Order: sequence, then structure tokens, then C-alpha cells
Amino acid sequence: METGGAETSTAVPQRSAVDRIVRQLLLIGDASPRALFDLKGSMLIAGVRCTITYIIIPFGAPVIAVLGVLGTPLSLALSVVAIAMAVSSLRRVWLADYQHRYVYSLFILVAVTLLTIVIVGDVRTLLS
Repeated sequence: METGGAETSTAVPQRSAVDRIVRQLLLIGDASPRALFDLKGSMLIAGVRCTITYIIIPFGAPVIAVLGVLGTPLSLALSVVAIAMAVSSLRRVWLADYQHRYVYSLFILVAVTLLTIVIVGDVRTLLS
């Protein structure tokens, strides 16, 4: 059966050494590029998720930590969830071969670093 003259290409795109290393770290290897989001309603879901991940959790975790006995475990849990969501988001950006993935990666690195500082403080509080 003919496909109307259109051939599908399964060639793997040429990637820089940095791209290959980051893709290995994110456990996505040579996966084919995929779209970031389906456009039917998922942009709203992505907006809500980003608001929670990058605004509420990072800024809320230190505030919750001030609450005392329940605040520290809650802050720790929220920080871990925020890091997991950030890494998941970063994987999607790299899977999509997003043009600005390096800038986004830097943003995620800063966010994860700040959350790690919160986690270290929380663990020290729990152990003392």
C-alpha cells in the first residue's frame, strides 16, 4: 500500500556531547522528540502544575517550616515533591527537544538547589 509518496524518517537526530550526557542523566537516552503538551486543555493543567511547583511549594515550604512540630515534616515532604515535579518537568522539556532547554535546565537547577537547602535545614531540625 502506498503512503502518498511521503516517507517517514526514523533517523536519530545528531546530538552534542552535552545533550547526550543530560539525556542519560534524565534517563531518556535517544528517545524520539515528543510534543511538550497536547493543546486540548492541557495548557491549563500545566499552568496549575507550574504555579504549584514553582510558586506555592518553593515559597510555601520555608513558611510551613516555621510552624513547628508539624511544619518541619510537612516542609520536607513538600520540598521532596517539588523536586520530583521539577525533574519530571525537566525530562518532558528534554524529551520535546525544546529550543530553550538549557535555560530551563538552569532555572530548574536553581530551584532544586534552593529546595535542597530547605531539605538540609529540615533534616537538621528533625535530627536535633
